[in-house]
Amino acid sequence: MTTRRPTGRLRDALAPVPWIAPTIILVLGVIAFPAGYAVYLSFVGVNRIGQITGFAGFDNYVRLFREPMFGHIILNTGTWLVVVVAVTMVCSIAIAALLSGRGWGRRVLRFALIVPWAAALVMTSLVWRFILEGRSGMLNRVLNDLGLIDGYPDWFRDPTTAFGAVMVVGIITSIPFTSFVLLGGLMTVPNELVEAARVDGASSWAIWWRVKLPAIRSTIFVAMVLNLLHVFNAFTVIWVITGAGAGNFADTTITWMYKIAFVTQLDTSEAAALGVLNVIFLVALILVYLRVAQPTESDAPSTPVASRIRDVVGVVDDLLVRAGLRIGRTLRPLRQFIAPLARRAAGPAGNVVALFLGAFFLAPYLVMFLASLKTTNELWSMPATYLPGEWRWSNYVDVFTKIPLADYFRVSLTVALASTALILLVAIPAAYAASRLRFRGRTAFLGLILVTQMFPGIALIIGLYQEALLLDAIGEYWFIIVIDTSFNLAFAVWILFANISAVPVELDEAARLDGLGRFGVLIRVVLPLIGGGLVTVAIFSFIGVWNEFMLALTVFNDPAQNRVVLTVGIQKFVGVFETNYQYLFAASLMAIIPAVILFALIERRLVGGLTAGSLK
Repeated sequence: MTTRRPTGRLRDALAPVPWIAPTIILVLGVIAFPAGYAVYLSFVGVNRIGQITGFAGFDNYVRLFREPMFGHIILNTGTWLVVVVAVTMVCSIAIAALLSGRGWGRRVLRFALIVPWAAALVMTSLVWRFILEGRSGMLNRVLNDLGLIDGYPDWFRDPTTAFGAVMVVGIITSIPFTSFVLLGGLMTVPNELVEAARVDGASSWAIWWRVKLPAIRSTIFVAMVLNLLHVFNAFTVIWVITGAGAGNFADTTITWMYKIAFVTQLDTSEAAALGVLNVIFLVALILVYLRVAQPTESDAPSTPVASRIRDVVGVVDDLLVRAGLRIGRTLRPLRQFIAPLARRAAGPAGNVVALFLGAFFLAPYLVMFLASLKTTNELWSMPATYLPGEWRWSNYVDVFTKIPLADYFRVSLTVALASTALILLVAIPAAYAASRLRFRGRTAFLGLILVTQMFPGIALIIGLYQEALLLDAIGEYWFIIVIDTSFNLAFAVWILFANISAVPVELDEAARLDGLGRFGVLIRVVLPLIGGGLVTVAIFSFIGVWNEFMLALTVFNDPAQNRVVLTVGIQKFVGVFETNYQYLFAASLMAIIPAVILFALIERRLVGGLTAGSLK
C-alpha cells in the first residue's frame, strides 16, 4: 500500500514550522506555562514549605484584599506610575529635541545617556543608594554646602522620604532609554517638512509644535506605553535602594509580591493572586500597545474577537488623543514663556544646556569612581568627602580577595555568551520566516513574540520559580540560559525582521533560480547583507543578559556551587549595618566599562532600530 504525498497546500502550511517552532516552544515554556501555573496557584493553598494543601477558591484573593497595607500599596503603585511616567516623558521629549540638534555639547549628552542605559540597573541603583545615604551621603553634603538643608536626612531609610527618593531615581534611570526612542522618531521626520516650514517663516518653536511633534505622535505613544510597562514592572530600583529597610512604605505591587512570596510571609499562593492581578493590568497595557504596533489593515486579522479588540483599543487611543489635545490647550498660555527658551536651545546655548545635562547623568558614575578609591573611614565620614584623602588604587586588586569576583565574571560571561548564541540561533530563522513566508497565522506569530516583550520576568516570577522547582532546575545553567533567551527574543526577532524586510526580495528569487534552497538563501544572501543588524542584536542581547538581576537572584543563586552571576554576587558587599562601597563600586566599574564601550559602538544603529522595530 502506498501513502499519499502531502498536497501542495499542506506543504505550504507546514513550511514555516521548522523556522518558527523553536521560538514558539520557548515562548510557551517560559511565558505561557508560568503564567498558567501562577493562575492555578492563586486558587489553591500552599504551605510554607511549598506543599499544595488543596483547593482554596478565592480565599487567596480575599486574604490579599484584607492585608492592612493593600490600599497603601495600590496607592503607591498608581502614584509611581503616574508621576514617573509623566515626568519621564516630559523630560525625555525635551532631551530628544535637544539631541536632534548639532554641536559638541549634544555629543557629550548623547554619550552621557549611553552610560546609565548600558550600565546594569542594579549597579546604578547601588550608587544612588550611596548618594542617598544619611550621615555620609553625597547628596546631603552637596545640599548642606549649598545651604538648602541643615541636617542629614536618611532619604531611603526614613518611611516619609523613601518612596519619594526611589521615584526620583526611577525617573532618572528611565529617561535615557525613552530619550533615545524619541530621538529615533525625530530622525525619521522628513527634512523637506522642516525646510518648508522655515521658508514659510515659522519659528523654531512653531516648527517643533506644528511639524515635528505631530510627526512623531506614534513614537511618543510607543515610548509612553513602553514606559508604562517598564515603570510598572520596576523591581530593581526599589529593591536595591530600600529593600526591607523602609517596611512596605516604598513598595509597589511588584516588590510587595516578591516580599510576600520569598521574604516576609513565604506565601506563594497569595503572591500568585497578586501576580495575576498584575498580569491583568499588563494585558490592558498590551491591548493599547497592539493598537500602535499592529500590522497594516490588510494583514490584520478580521475575526470578530480581533475586531472587538481593535474597537476597544481604538476608543482608548481616542481618549488619549483627546486628553493630549486638552493638555495642549491648557499649556498654550505658556508658549510665550517657552518659545524664547526653545529658540535659545536651538542655538549655541543648547550646547551649554546639553553639557550641563550630560554632567548630571554622568555625576553618579563619577561618585562611584571616586568612592571606589576611598578608605572605609572616608566612605563613612560625616560629612562626606568629595575626593579621596588617600587614593586607594589597591581596592581594585583587593576586591578579588573579598569575594570570588573572578568566578562571578566567569559565570556571567558563560550565561551571557550562551544566551546570546541561542537568541541568534532562534531569532534569525523566525525573523526570516516572518519577513519572507506568507503563512496563515503570521500576524498571530508576530503578536505572540510581542507579548513576550510585554511580560518581563518579574511579572511571572512566581510561576517561573515553581517551574524551576518542578524541573529541579534551581541553580542550573540551562534553565537560566533558556529564561534569559526567551525574555530577549522579542527585541531580536523584531529588529532582525526589520533588517531582513529591507533586503530586496528579488535577491532571494535570483538565488533560488540558481538552485539555492531557503536555508541557503538565508545563509549566503540575506545574512551577509544584515551584518550590522546581527551585531546590534548580539551586543544588545549580550548586555541585556549580562545586566540581568532579578531572575538570577531567584532561580540561579547557588554560592555552594559557585553559580552566582556578577549582578547578584556584588550584593554581598551590602550589609544590614555597613556596606563596603569601595569594593562594591570597584567591581561595578569593571563590569560597566565594557558594556558602555559596546553600547557606544552600536548606539546610532540601535536608535534607528528601536523606532523601526516598534513601528514596523
